[in-house]
Amino acid sequence: MYFIDTHAHLDMLKRLTPDEAVAKSINEGVKYIINVGSSLDGSRKSVEFARKFSNVFASIGVHPHYVRNFGKKEIKILQSLIQGHSGTVNDNVRERYKKVVAVGETGFDFYRNLSPRMDMERAFVSHIELALEYDIPVIIHDRDAHKQTLEVVKKYIDHKKFRAVVHCFSGDVNFAMQCLALGLYISFTGVITFPNARGVLKAVEKVPVGRLLIETDAPFLAPQAKRGKENYPGYVRYVAEKIAEIKNLSVEEVADITSKNAEDFFSIN
Repeated sequence: MYFIDTHAHLDMLKRLTPDEAVAKSINEGVKYIINVGSSLDGSRKSVEFARKFSNVFASIGVHPHYVRNFGKKEIKILQSLIQGHSGTVNDNVRERYKKVVAVGETGFDFYRNLSPRMDMERAFVSHIELALEYDIPVIIHDRDAHKQTLEVVKKYIDHKKFRAVVHCFSGDVNFAMQCLALGLYISFTGVITFPNARGVLKAVEKVPVGRLLIETDAPFLAPQAKRGKENYPGYVRYVAEKIAEIKNLSVEEVADITSKNAEDFFSIN
C-alpha cells in the first residue's frame, strides 16, 4: 500500500525543509509527490525538486492570484521549463524519466480577486493550450468560480488530448456531477476532515472512486487531526482514511485506487 499526494507546495514549507518533508513522507507511505508551481519562481523550484528527488514530479504554472498582465513572456518561461526537462515537443513526451507531468495550477479565484477576471481567463486558456501542446494534464484552481470554470472547460472537451483535475474541490454535488460529465477528475484535501465540510462530504459520496485523486495542498489545509500544524505530504493518509470511511472501503483500497488513478492521469509510472 502506498499513497500519492497529487498537489503539494514544498517550496512554501516553513517548519520543514523540502528534504525533511520528502523523507518524512516516504516514511508515511507516500510513494510520489506532485509539486505544483503557483508562480514562475515556484515553477522553477518545482522543476528543481523533481530533478533532485526521484519520487517528486513537477507541475508548472501561475496561480490566478498572480496573473495580472500574464502574457507571451510568461508562457515562454513555462514552456522553457518543460523543454528543459523533457526536450522539445517533437521528442517522445512520454519518455521514461519525464518529470514535468502537468500544467497548473491555473483557473479562477473569485474569493480573493487578486487579479482582474479577464486576466485570469486569459491565463487559464493559455495554460490549457500549453498543456495540449505537450500532451500533459491541467491542474485547475476553482474558488467561487464554478460557472466560469465550466465555461472554459467546455471549449476543450472535444480535444482528445485535454484532461484536467479540479484540485482542492470545494463545490457541491451538482458541481461535481457537471465536472464528471465533462470528463474531469476531482481531487480532495484535508478539508473533508473538517467538521463544517458537509457539502464537500456529499460530493465525496457521489464521485466514483475511479475519478478521484487525493492531495494535501501542503503547507495549507492540514487535516482536522493535525490542525495547527504545518501540513506536509505525509498527511495525505488522513484524506484517504476519511474517503475510506465515507465510501465504506478499506484504507488500502482507497490508497490502491487513488494511486492507480494518479499514475494513469499524470503518466508517472
